[in-house]
Amino acid sequence: MNREQVDRTSISLPVDLAEYARAKGNGNTSAYLASLIEKDRRLDRIKAMLAEHGYTGDRAITDAGVAAMRDRLHRVRRERAGRRPQAA
Repeated sequence: MNREQVDRTSISLPVDLAEYARAKGNGNTSAYLASLIEKDRRLDRIKAMLAEHGYTGDRAITDAGVAAMRDRLHRVRRERAGRRPQAA
């Protein structure tokens, strides 16, 4: 069996966050937290790749830009949902 090397690390969290992580992890808090870290690392790789292809400066992907686009998409979805004919 080929298994990844594992490094044990202890972390401290505020009580409310620890409880939330336990609940979301369904008994495997470590796996849940590792998945969050992996998602963050993946985003960093994507941002680095985009920067290599010229998305820098005012064209760079920023948290504010992502939030603005997310808000725009939600607004468009709400508008479209409002235009759908209502079933009788």
